[in-house]
Amino acid sequence: MSQQYDVPNLYSFLHNTPEGGLRKMFIDNKPFSETHFNLMMKIVRACNESQFTEHFDKQDFPKVKMGPAEIKLKEKFWADCMVTWNNRGLLTPAVATRAA
Repeated sequence: MSQQYDVPNLYSFLHNTPEGGLRKMFIDNKPFSETHFNLMMKIVRACNESQFTEHFDKQDFPKVKMGPAEIKLKEKFWADCMVTWNNRGLLTPAVATRAA
């Protein structure tokens, strides 16, 4: 999936933007809730860029402690994130690199 999207750029944005700004930008409860936001931040903090890209590709999670609400949304988490990131203009198409 990362072949389709510029995931390293997304990770950089999520990692370097102050949490308060991200909170205002993302939480709208359709579909992105406070619980989505908290889980997203746990993943961003637990990973470096390549690990985040790998989890994004596999649609799985690093070893982070999840509360009951986070466990409930685990199955739809990545799909909900992709919808929200896409709506906010953060999931940009990957730039094709040409082989020499």
